[in-house]
Amino acid sequence: MIMKTKSILAGLVILLSAAFTTHAQLIEPAVKILPGSEKGQLKVIYAYNSQNAVDVKFLGENGLLKSDRIQAGSFTNGFSKRYDVSRIKAKSFWIEVSSADLSVRYKMIESKDGKFVPYLEKTTINHPMVAAIN
Repeated sequence: MIMKTKSILAGLVILLSAAFTTHAQLIEPAVKILPGSEKGQLKVIYAYNSQNAVDVKFLGENGLLKSDRIQAGSFTNGFSKRYDVSRIKAKSFWIEVSSADLSVRYKMIESKDGKFVPYLEKTTINHPMVAAIN
């Protein structure tokens, strides 16, 4: 009986861990922020094929620091764009990348070498409403 219970528990742990891994992969956004090779440089990677414009906002504690809009139709299968953030004097700030499809927010924290390290804070995926005809 004890051996059977241990086997059931082990199977349950494996199933739960696979489910959580799959769930984590599904909610991990295909929007990444990479520190540049030079101090004060970042790269935003947006790996979605979207028919909508994408807004990139740099936010400080007191609001909007700067923004950029990537027009719909100016990219296919996503884009990669470099940004100079050397004029942002804060030790931390946020980058929000959003479109009608999703919104991703990273907190950027300055490291000891002066480069900013991204930490994913929030992902919101907007699904269109679907109506059923009965």
